[in-house]
This record gives sequence, C-alpha cells and structure tokens, in this order.
Amino acid sequence: MDKRRLTFGARKALAVIGSLEAKLFRSSQETELTPKALREQDRLILEAVDGERSAREAILASGLDYEVGLHSIAWLVQTGFLYSGESLQRYVEHQADRLALFVDLFSDVEHDAEFWENEIDSILQEADELKDALPGLSWEGIIPHISEPFPAPEEIREYFLQLFISLYDKAEEIFGSEAVLAKRVLLDVRPQP
Repeated sequence: MDKRRLTFGARKALAVIGSLEAKLFRSSQETELTPKALREQDRLILEAVDGERSAREAILASGLDYEVGLHSIAWLVQTGFLYSGESLQRYVEHQADRLALFVDLFSDVEHDAEFWENEIDSILQEADELKDALPGLSWEGIIPHISEPFPAPEEIREYFLQLFISLYDKAEEIFGSEAVLAKRVLLDVRPQP
C-alpha cells in the first residue's frame, strides 16, 4: 500500500504502530476492557495476532479493510491489548536518550560518564527489582538495547522507572535534593514516545 494514499487518520494510526512490518504481540497486562467488550473488528485483529505476524499480515488474516485494520491495531496498542516490537524499540531509545541526558546533567569532575556507567551497573546488580534482567534487554555501557523475546511494555516501563529512581537517589546523595530537583525537571518534562 502506498503511504501517500492513506488518509490522515490512517497515517496517524501507522505512527502508533511503527510500520506495517512491525511484529505484533498480545499484552499480558490486564486492561479495564474485557475482550467481550471489544468491537468485532478489534476481536478479529486480536485473533490474528500470534506473536509472529506483522501488522500487515494481521490485517490480511483478519479479513478487514486495510484502513479499518490500521485503526483497530492502533487503538488496541493504545489501550494496552497489543504492542509492537517497533514501539518498544522507540521507548528503549527514548530511555537511552534520557540516560545520556542524565549523565550530562549530573557529571562533574569527580562524577564523569564512567562513574555513572559503573553506578548503573551496580544498581542493576544490586536492586532486587532489577537484578533479573528482562528477556530481550541488554546493555552496552549506559545504552540499553532490546531484541526478541520482547518484554511486555509494562515490565520495561517499571524497569526503567526503578532504575531512574535509584539514579536520582544517588544523585541526591552527591549533589543534594535541590540541585537534583532542578535538573530532574529537564529530564521528566520531555515527551515520551
């Protein structure tokens, strides 16, 4: 399908999904909606998603019109029923950017990038909630990478939340709470993917 021929709404839906070739996965997260409360088109998409099919393949398998399928997948992703590997990749890249900014903001003569890299390693080894690495998540210095098998979105969000809480605690020990609060605003007000 030619992206230039898509409606504005379909292009926005595609932006939520990532791409037509993005693999789709069912979320294990409990949502407020039950599958019985879904529209027929949403149930058809859910039935077509098996962890192996791309968005394009799920739409074809569901028998839905292309744009209806795109809107349905985007809605299911936004409500937490589905997630795509590409959306997780964007989220991890955003977290890598936040970590790089954290290191820039909280570096000084004594606490350089190497110090913070060692601190991150230490946190990942010692924190009970972070000790067992998520499947598919690996680290190269302070840069996280994600690959299959992908962790669930809620697991990866909780993982990075706990990591940043520990980093902020360490930064407060070093620089004091007022300095950390002022710099933290720069990190936390950036839009998330």
